[in-house]
Amino acid sequence: MITVTIYSTPTCGFCKQLKEFLEDNNIEYEDFNVLEDKDALQEMQELSGGSLSVPLIVFNKGEESQEIQNGFHPEKIRSILSL
Repeated sequence: MITVTIYSTPTCGFCKQLKEFLEDNNIEYEDFNVLEDKDALQEMQELSGGSLSVPLIVFNKGEESQEIQNGFHPEKIRSILSL
């Protein structure tokens, strides 16, 4: 099973679309609000090479098969999650 971790902000429209997409497809995810969680913000920057762009999606975080996607791209997500 692929795990999904999201780094987002509450005011980001693409973040909201991503969460709705995942919920509509019954995909569980862990969400970190980088405006309220400074540790999550730092972790997001480390994962993204310093980028502050949200949403940042990490599939299989910490695993050998980890894959990082910046932004909401439904077709890429469908492919990764085999939807």
